Amino acid sequence: MIMTPHDIARSIDASALKIDTTHDDLLSLVAACKQYDFGCAFIWQSYSEELRDLLKGTETEFGTSLGFPSGQETTENKVFQAKYFVSLGAGQIDMVMNVGWLKSGFYEKVAEDIRAVREACRGFSLKVIIEAMLLDDAQIIKACEIARDCGADYVKSGTGFSSAPTTTRHIALMKRTVGGACKIKAAGGIRGLDTLLKMRALGCDRFGIGLASAVNIMREAEKHPEGFALPDVDINKEV
Repeated sequence: MIMTPHDIARSIDASALKIDTTHDDLLSLVAACKQYDFGCAFIWQSYSEELRDLLKGTETEFGTSLGFPSGQETTENKVFQAKYFVSLGAGQIDMVMNVGWLKSGFYEKVAEDIRAVREACRGFSLKVIIEAMLLDDAQIIKACEIARDCGADYVKSGTGFSSAPTTTRHIALMKRTVGGACKIKAAGGIRGLDTLLKMRALGCDRFGIGLASAVNIMREAEKHPEGFALPDVDINKEV
């Protein structure tokens, strides 16, 4: 399989999600989306409506995150946010799993939280963020199973707010767990084209990447307009 620079751009969900994200950061995000045609763009909720409006007429979807970045808001709050984002016409909705509940063994509460959001944004693409870098293998598998069984369109590896990055090992384990039942999005510490290509070869469909790294990846990709062959990987040997 060959990934062209355009394929790479379409797989990237570019974001401006620093604690001190400014209006200039919003404008830089939109400018980069217009230049590269990123698949989706994410920013803090206070800028959501303006981001939506500024992206009209582009190829880039408007995305939103709820329960972000902790996931430990009430289910009622997450549902309210989901309904609000639906009213804005968001193309992609990412929610953070209550990882504290998961690590406590409260699996049904985790599932109820996701199912409530799934119902609130029925018909819209929903990604469930599991924060894999905070979990052991058994917990990653359980988190993926719950998200899959609750109707998530994607399981997403992280928020980008944990100190450790998403690894190829995380992606391989997530993909082995969900198979083709839902898709995989990698996010958190993905800063290079080589990492993106290897994760794509392991079955990852989308990549949440901060704006600066997303632009650097595209600058590197555009040096090779003929595209890139995905590396040979064995998902069962990625440990």
